[in-house]
Parts: sequence; structure tokens; C-alpha cells
Amino acid sequence: MKTVLILGGSGYLGQFLVQSLTKHYKVGFTHHSTSPPDFGGVEQAFWLDLPSGEGMQQCFDRLGPVDAVINCAAVSSPAACEQELDTARALNVPTKLLDALDMHKLIHQRDPLLIQLSTDQVYDGSKANWRETDKCHPVNAYGRTKLEAEQLIQDRWPNHVILRSSIIFGPQSPVPVSRVLFLQFIANGLRQGKPTTFFQDEFRCPIYVKDIVNIAMALIDSQDNLQNRLLNMGGPERLSRLEMAYKTADCWELDRACIVPVLSASVKRGVVSPADISMDSSKLLQQLPSVKLTSLEDALLDIEHGVSSRHNGVNSSKERLGQ
Repeated sequence: MKTVLILGGSGYLGQFLVQSLTKHYKVGFTHHSTSPPDFGGVEQAFWLDLPSGEGMQQCFDRLGPVDAVINCAAVSSPAACEQELDTARALNVPTKLLDALDMHKLIHQRDPLLIQLSTDQVYDGSKANWRETDKCHPVNAYGRTKLEAEQLIQDRWPNHVILRSSIIFGPQSPVPVSRVLFLQFIANGLRQGKPTTFFQDEFRCPIYVKDIVNIAMALIDSQDNLQNRLLNMGGPERLSRLEMAYKTADCWELDRACIVPVLSASVKRGVVSPADISMDSSKLLQQLPSVKLTSLEDALLDIEHGVSSRHNGVNSSKERLGQ
């Protein structure tokens, strides 16, 4: 059985990865500012301070030879990165993780696959359907720190895959996280019947969290045959936040009348945001033919079906929204 270490396992994506990968691999995961979620006791939890590296060696010592490391740990709020640049850079650029991988290779004579979660915000937003070969000129500190991480990994650890992810959406995580999730933000606002503004001129390719889990497993299982090491990872649709809100309202039978279209320039956010960072993810699909990317509408139906199944066919909007 392969052994996988997931950094940031108590975060939103990390929880879904731990929960699913535990069924197929020996899994260890890290946590820092919160108590480790309880996934049933099969996995191992490790406290880790990624910027300093404290706790890192214990992860590797306890797990033994590792086959793959998935790094989800990050300061992912663009505003927070602007306000605390040194803190964001220390976490987003994983120098101590690479040091630990070097030591792991020296001890065990193996180089685990490093799957690094990056972001579509490495692109500047000046056009649509970005490809991996396009030049990157990030417009904010978050994008710059994640691009720096990409370059460091490319220089130091050949056995890597970098996934430039778009907005990640899905149901509430097994243990609710503190940050506001975009899908839940949409649905909560509409369910409460209060007017909520959505940008009509910023475009992304939102990706379903379950698709990312499938991508990670496909990469782990095919790591000896990887051709491309840098992959865009977006969903199959180019959507504005306004379009995401409309689709959510229609699919979950919520009131469209509460959706207020606005231009992004009308809101002061304290950080520059790229206008169009929709991506072409065809290279990912070519490399991983077993992977399918789920549309927003199909994912919303899947989320609703999962809730309905737990309630013997009776929908629960509160559970669907993670309340």
C-alpha cells in the first residue's frame, strides 16, 4: 500500500483528500491552527509549523518511506497576503518541505511525488482561456508567492506536479472550516432573501472538490508515467461569479431576485484581482484520461443528491449549505 502525506489536511480541500485517500492508501496529514479532524482513526495526524519546519521530520519519521506528498497548505486569501506578505510568503513558498524531502531521499533512497496546489492567480487576467505555456505576471501578492513556489519546486524537486487550481467548490467539509466558502456564500445569501452582489466581469473555471480528489489519486497511481509537470486545473466552464450565482439559484430553487449584478470596479477590496483567469485544462485531461471534469450544474445536483440520500429522499437546504 502506498503512503501519502497531506499538508494542510485540516483545511477544506485537505479534509476531502484525507477522507477519500484513506480508503486507498496509508495516509498521514498535518494541521496547525486547529485541532485535527477525526476521520475515523485510520489516518495519522501531525502538528506542523510549515514556515519553520517544526514537526516536519516527525511526519516523515512516523510514516516511514513516503510515495507522495500533497501540499494544500497556504495563505489563500489575496487580501491577507497583501496585509501580511512575509507571513504569506513563509507559508506559500515551501522551503522547509523541500529540505525535508531532500533528507527523506537521503535516508530512504526514494523521491516521493510532490503534488503542489498552486492557483490560477499566477495569470494576470488580461485574456481568456490561459494555457500553461503563457507567461505569468501575477497582479497580487498571493499570485506572486504561489508563482515563486512553483519556480522553487521546479528548481529543486524534479518529481513534482504543479496544479494551478481555480475556485474550489463543493459541499461543506466533514468538519466546517472558518473561512467563507463561495458556494455556501451564494446559497446562504439567497436563502436568507437578502440582496447580494456578484461580479459580472470576473471570470474563472470553478472546479468541483471531488474532481480534485480524483485527479490527485490518478497522479499518485500514474506517477511513473507522467509527461507534464505543470497543469491547469479548472472546471469545464468559463463563468463569472454572477453566472455561478444564477446557476446555483436555478438548480437549488432559490430566489434569483436577490442576485444583484455589479462591476468589480464598484467594490473596493484592498487588493488587485485579475479580471479573467479562465483556463484551458485540456493538458490535464490528456495526461489523465480517467479523469472527468464536472460542470457546476452537475456538481450542484450531485451535492443535492448526497443530502437527499441521507434524508430518505427529503431535501435539507440547511445541511446542503453546511448549516
